[in-house]
Amino acid sequence: MRLVSIATFIAIVYSDDETPPSVSTVRQWCPKIPGAFRDGRRWRIDLDYYFEIMNGRIRGMPEDDQELSFLKTLARQLK
Repeated sequence: MRLVSIATFIAIVYSDDETPPSVSTVRQWCPKIPGAFRDGRRWRIDLDYYFEIMNGRIRGMPEDDQELSFLKTLARQLK
């Protein structure tokens, strides 16, 4: 678990981007960012969890057990 601030998250994730999003923009996205949570008043992001989920999304893997179960059921029905 590597917890980082929003500014560090932007510096790591958008390091190759010429125009990274602002801190306030990412703060608005935090409820939808995997691994983001409130630590008191500030947002923190677990980079390990974030990269695990994003890697799965790139490979087309489901994000949770319910989605995986649905896909397995659908695959069995299509056989």
